Amino acid sequence: MKKLFKTFEMKLVLFTFFIGSLFIYLYHIENSIKNYSLYKKGINDLKFINLYLDNFLEKQDKFVNFDEIVKNTKEFNRIINEILSSEIKTEFSHIVYIELAEAHGLFSEKLEYIERYKSLQASNLSSIYFIYDLNQYFNKSKLSNEDKVLINQTLFILMQSFININDNKKLLAKNLEAIHKLSEKNRDKRLELLYIHTKKTIEKIEKINEINKKVSELNLAKKLEKVDVFLIDSYNKKMLMQLIIASVFFLFLLFMIVVIYFEHRKTRKIKNELLGFKYAVENSDNSIILTDPDQNIIYVNENFELNSGYDKEEVLGNNPRFLSSGSTESGVYEELNKKLEKGEKWEGEFINKRKDGSIFYEKASIVPILLNNKIVNYLAIKLDITKYVKQKENLELSSIAFDNVQEGILICDGDKKIITVNSAFENITGYDKSELIGMTPTILQSGRHDKVFYSKMWSSIIDNGYWRGKIYDRRRDGEIIPIWLNITAIRDKNGKFSRFIAVHTNLKEIIETQEKADFLAYHDPLTKLPNRAKLEEDLAYSISVAKRNDLNIFVLFIDLDRFKIINDTLGHQTGDELLKVLAKRLQKVLRGTDSVSRMGGDEFIVTLDSSRTKKAAGYVCERILEIIKEPIKVKGHVLNTSASIGVSMYPDDGTDISTLIKNADTAMYHAKEKGKNNFQYYDKQLSIDVHEQLEIEQALKGVLQREELYLCYQPQYLLDTKEIVSFEALVRWEHSELGFIRPDKFITIAEDTGMIVDIGKYIFKTACKDFVEFKTLNKNLRYMAINISSVQFKDKNFVDDVLRIVKMFNLKPNEIELEVTERYMMEFTQTNMDTMNKLRELGFRFSIDDFGTGYSSMSYLTKLPIDVIKVDKAFIDGTPKDHGNVQISTAIVALAKSLGYSVIAEGIEYEEQEEYLKEIDCNMGQGYLFSKPLTFNDTKILLEKSTI
Repeated sequence: MKKLFKTFEMKLVLFTFFIGSLFIYLYHIENSIKNYSLYKKGINDLKFINLYLDNFLEKQDKFVNFDEIVKNTKEFNRIINEILSSEIKTEFSHIVYIELAEAHGLFSEKLEYIERYKSLQASNLSSIYFIYDLNQYFNKSKLSNEDKVLINQTLFILMQSFININDNKKLLAKNLEAIHKLSEKNRDKRLELLYIHTKKTIEKIEKINEINKKVSELNLAKKLEKVDVFLIDSYNKKMLMQLIIASVFFLFLLFMIVVIYFEHRKTRKIKNELLGFKYAVENSDNSIILTDPDQNIIYVNENFELNSGYDKEEVLGNNPRFLSSGSTESGVYEELNKKLEKGEKWEGEFINKRKDGSIFYEKASIVPILLNNKIVNYLAIKLDITKYVKQKENLELSSIAFDNVQEGILICDGDKKIITVNSAFENITGYDKSELIGMTPTILQSGRHDKVFYSKMWSSIIDNGYWRGKIYDRRRDGEIIPIWLNITAIRDKNGKFSRFIAVHTNLKEIIETQEKADFLAYHDPLTKLPNRAKLEEDLAYSISVAKRNDLNIFVLFIDLDRFKIINDTLGHQTGDELLKVLAKRLQKVLRGTDSVSRMGGDEFIVTLDSSRTKKAAGYVCERILEIIKEPIKVKGHVLNTSASIGVSMYPDDGTDISTLIKNADTAMYHAKEKGKNNFQYYDKQLSIDVHEQLEIEQALKGVLQREELYLCYQPQYLLDTKEIVSFEALVRWEHSELGFIRPDKFITIAEDTGMIVDIGKYIFKTACKDFVEFKTLNKNLRYMAINISSVQFKDKNFVDDVLRIVKMFNLKPNEIELEVTERYMMEFTQTNMDTMNKLRELGFRFSIDDFGTGYSSMSYLTKLPIDVIKVDKAFIDGTPKDHGNVQISTAIVALAKSLGYSVIAEGIEYEEQEEYLKEIDCNMGQGYLFSKPLTFNDTKILLEKSTI
């Protein structure tokens, strides 16, 4: 009753809402009419102002109060902006808004023309007054009457053109030319001024006429008229629509009143039917739930309260799904809703949750209750089936476990006859279940166990109730397999054996897996070569044998050259295939007593037990280098690589594993320094060098914070004039303990450790800062050359960093030259090319340092954005006497010139070298002959002297 009454009240509220909406809408109509008047007045004002401005533009011969013009333009902008910022777009048509916005744009253009017009008109009026004064002067001057007539006629034609009476351009131009000649003849400055001002006035008149033409073409008046028409049309349509909507509102309200009346009668009828239904189901043994059409609970019986644990007051008004545990599949609810929406009965099961959190299962039947083909309620009758479901689940779980467990299970009765087996048992033995049922387990006996074994087994089962141990069984195909067997005996109420359960675990796969694990523990998974653990184990044994027999052992540390480039360009899969091919080649070249292991990456270690001398070990190294250099075909690519090999010998170079490997590694790095593709024997000096490198590496940490680095600058000058045009920034390091450390000692280490990125930023920033001061002393300086490491190019922030520093010191990018070595070209990739092109697009210069010392490709040389090629000092030394260097340096200069590059010769130390370089058309030089690298202060002194 209460629920029904609330429904009736809601209909009354809805009715009231529509009445209120009607009055609000009528108020909106009245407000729209009011706003229309404001919009209409505003547009009329805009049309008037526009007409006023048009009249202003047509009066070029009259002085106009510009303040009034400014006032009108501001008023136009104010009115149009107020209309555009109003609700005109929503109150009327968006077309009105768009047209008005376009009119606003046209007025902005017109305003620009007005400003130009004002300037030209003011200038013209001033010029006219000035020309008039000059004419008065000439009338009183001693000029001939013919000349005076010429001047008066010219002024008359000019005034006609100014007030748009007559535009006789030809005659005016002819007279002006005559006046110009007269001024030159008489050398009269006033005649020349008359000529100039008259000519400029004509030009301004033409510009004013052009402005008037362009203003006319804007058609702002037509656009405003169009806006006015659209506004009126939109207003009329809106008023008609508002009248129609208001009429529909009134008709709809009348309809609503009728509907509410009939709904009220139906509600009273349903109320009586529900009371009867409630009495009929009150004492049902099932849980009964009644919901409204929105599926909100309006009734539950006592049995529902007992099953769910909820009181009636707690559930009324809730959707029955509040009982959901979340375990019922979403498809169940989807099917339920589809059927109920169709007015059909639904049957199914729910997994719900009681108030105390426990889960219970219900079988439910839900039917919609229809009244006049409309759903008024839903009735749910539910039966608690929790106990049945739990029993079923336990049985299913037992069956699943039995069928899916990996161990084979065999169950026998008290007479040791097989009752059943699971699928795993069938897989292990090869027998089908049908073949085994009724048989005894003796069918599996392999013959490897005697009667004593089985006697002890059954004694344990009878005495202890179980037996476990390893046994060998025979499969159906005759294969003998190892089994771990667990047998458990089960007694009945009388103490007799009723069941025997035997669990079989197949040990074959476990044993095979263990063997594979042992192999993987000591071998590289990619190449199948022994790994470091196996190497150390074998090497330890070899050392013990060599120690007893006073023998030598050689350890070869092999590292592939340029393997990283192959990996980065062609992918890791190609690199892996290359390693597998090389592993096989290494195995073939070695004797049976020797071994090869993979340390990881592209590193291999070979131990030679059969070689007795360094010469013999060297022969093996040469063979290894030869087979590694042979081309390798991998995935359609023909790959060429080489290796660097370091050799250490037991006992001279170490008596333990770690020392031998470490010293071989040191020798390998020495081989790389020697140009790669060679082998080197270890000696103690290498360890000293490595120790020195480690000292430098440690000292590099914090070098910037300790401010130990400083820059020197070596001038680069024009060979023919000796003019300094640029400097090369060169970093220097003075350590508090190690003293002065040469760049060739620490730069490579900084690159290997990655510290070159921060050091490079410091060098770049300091060089830019100093270059700004150098330019104040010599404004002819063109650029500062700064060396850039290939490691810096790989830094993702490199481009942003150099651009930020250049902007910091207000330098132009073309005032900075980035020097890259030929080694950088050898590491050429598309990423490097993209970085260089990006920097070049920003304006930075590029030069190739140490040109001729590497193996750069001529094709890359033509593609790179280079400005300068620097000929290495090695090719300048000995010239012009050294014929070989003369040929090379001449060829480099000719090549650079043909490609459009400038050339700088490095390391000029003698005058005859300088003279020779000028003869071969080398542009610039750099070297001790002109100046050694100078500190910042010494560089400033040099620049001050050069400008004197």
